[in-house]
Amino acid sequence: MAYRKPSDTEIVEAIKDALHRHGVVSSQRKLTELVLRELHRHDPDYSVSEVRVRRIAIQNDLVSIEIHGRDSEEKTKAGECPVCGGKTKRLRNLTVYGGTVTQGYKCLACGYWTGLRHRVPTLYVFSPK
Repeated sequence: MAYRKPSDTEIVEAIKDALHRHGVVSSQRKLTELVLRELHRHDPDYSVSEVRVRRIAIQNDLVSIEIHGRDSEEKTKAGECPVCGGKTKRLRNLTVYGGTVTQGYKCLACGYWTGLRHRVPTLYVFSPK
């Protein structure tokens, strides 16, 4: 069974249509299903991944995203945001002795945050902007 990849602009339009029809979407999987339904109206061979839909929606500022997560045992590494792929900023606090301590990391693009222990995203709630 062959499939085709839609362009980013086609996905943006499908996301807008899906959010306009359904409002708040309570999971990444459901949003992807709605976007695929919109894309299949144009071409039934189109296919798109959940991660691509989420990242395009965030990068094009189409949604407000609420990220639920759980803590894991591994330490957090500064660098790339697991939600949108953006850079994370170090959250620092001053100590009594004049030094600084890292409290965690926050993504300025999507709002994802984590402490010193890695916070794994488990649920995304998408609201149209």
